[in-house]
Amino acid sequence: MSIRLRELIRAVRGCKTAQEERAVIAKECALIRTAFKDNLPAFRHRNVAKLLFIHMLGYPSHFGQMECLKLIASPSFPEKRIGYLALMLLLDERTEVLTLVTNSLKNDLHHESQYVVGLALTSVGNLATADMGRVLVSDVSCHLGSSNAHVRKKAALALIRILKRVPEFVEDHTSSIVMLLKDRFHGVLIAAIQLVADVLSLQADLSTKIIQIVPSLVKMLRNLLNLGYSPEHDVSGIADPFLQVKLLRVLAVFGKNDDGTSEAMNDILAQVVSNTETNRNAGNAILYECVRVIMTVKSESGLKLLAINILGRFLLNSDNNMRYVALNSLSSVVDDDVAAVQRHRAIILDCLKDPDISIRQRALELTYQLVDANNIVELVRELLNYLVVAPPEHQSLLCSRVSAIVDKSFSWLREQQDVTQLITASFSQVCTRSQMESGNFDCHVVNCR
Repeated sequence: MSIRLRELIRAVRGCKTAQEERAVIAKECALIRTAFKDNLPAFRHRNVAKLLFIHMLGYPSHFGQMECLKLIASPSFPEKRIGYLALMLLLDERTEVLTLVTNSLKNDLHHESQYVVGLALTSVGNLATADMGRVLVSDVSCHLGSSNAHVRKKAALALIRILKRVPEFVEDHTSSIVMLLKDRFHGVLIAAIQLVADVLSLQADLSTKIIQIVPSLVKMLRNLLNLGYSPEHDVSGIADPFLQVKLLRVLAVFGKNDDGTSEAMNDILAQVVSNTETNRNAGNAILYECVRVIMTVKSESGLKLLAINILGRFLLNSDNNMRYVALNSLSSVVDDDVAAVQRHRAIILDCLKDPDISIRQRALELTYQLVDANNIVELVRELLNYLVVAPPEHQSLLCSRVSAIVDKSFSWLREQQDVTQLITASFSQVCTRSQMESGNFDCHVVNCR
């Protein structure tokens, strides 16, 4: 008889070499195969649980797929739980035996236990194919009106999967989706808003049919901003940042290329920017999403300037992730308002000296975008200073960028002897060092004399 799961884990952890581990796994897999062949129901859930552990270690586990279906068909909840977990881990939508589980899913979707229904909905949300979706869509959608919030949330997430696989069902469920947005449970609201976003990505023309929900979304976001302390939803002093981020994302979809909708959300966007704390990651996440919305929709010029200033504040943050996000976002909005981005030029140039190579690279790209006739001397100097210390693999691209700047402003630069001498000296230094190190550096020589 095969050993228990905890004994298998202990045996694997006790292995000192990979060969010893493979021997333990091979022996246990042989015992599990024998147990499956002997059809021992009492130990089936234990063997499938061990098979999941073996699968997590990267060893083949396909021979247990049929046993998952047998566990799912069992009336016992513990066995169903292991069966559904194994189904989602050991199978994917390309597995042929997956179609055999459709009938069990259909039965469990109407089970009296909310936990069994939840397992079935989770499996549909992870594995449903187009054929399964056509069969189960009515069974899933009927749970959108369930009295249990846990089931409603699972049903909304499962419906996302089905509609992605079978887009022709989208229009049939539009009214049900809109009704979900009136739910008072935040988990259901998050799932419903994600469902709306996915529906709009599948059929953009539906935005005109459900655009009437925008005032409700704006009101929901305003209520969250004015909500006092709520222990159920509070994260670092901010009321449900997850729901706020979802609301902002779907508002961006509605407001894009729509003047009326964009104007309707200007006030709430300004309120989010003004009232959200910046000393917590949750607040910074909301601000970042709000900036994305402002730059996406047709917002007022003052609001866009405020959004760019927020990105400038992010550059002063000690967290490298925040600084990277700010540099990346500024690069995408520099064409919309280059003058506003220029105000943060000093901070951007300081990022060229950052120890993190990813920060330096994003700052380099942004600096190149900021070059114009008024700041070319300062920025070329900074680029050349960075060229001397840049990693060898980045020097060729940097030389190309400097060459492009010089070629573009050649007539003007000829009069700046200090700049041309600096360019020549820096290029010579980099070329000499690179040729000594690799012997094959492609140097872009610029003749500025």
